[in-house]
Amino acid sequence: MFEPVGDKIIIKALDANDTTDGGVILPDIAQEETWRGEVISVGPGGVLLDGNLTPMQCKVGDIVVYPKMGVKKIDYKGEEYLIAKENDILTILTEEKTNE
Repeated sequence: MFEPVGDKIIIKALDANDTTDGGVILPDIAQEETWRGEVISVGPGGVLLDGNLTPMQCKVGDIVVYPKMGVKKIDYKGEEYLIAKENDILTILTEEKTNE
């Protein structure tokens, strides 16, 4: 589907929860924009000055937290995806990995 170049990753944003842990339904206005997403494709890695590739830390299936600014949104077949540099990813949520 996607083949990112360099140190780019493709992310599918995860839906924000519309209820609290206590079961209270939140209106759209009260919900913060989700900044979590699932990595669906990973580039080969960044190129160093000596020509070697830096290994990618993210892998397909990882759930990551990304910054609100700095990601590029693209639409593909009616779905919205995000492109980000791996260096811009804030963290990998290890307890939420989907491939394990």
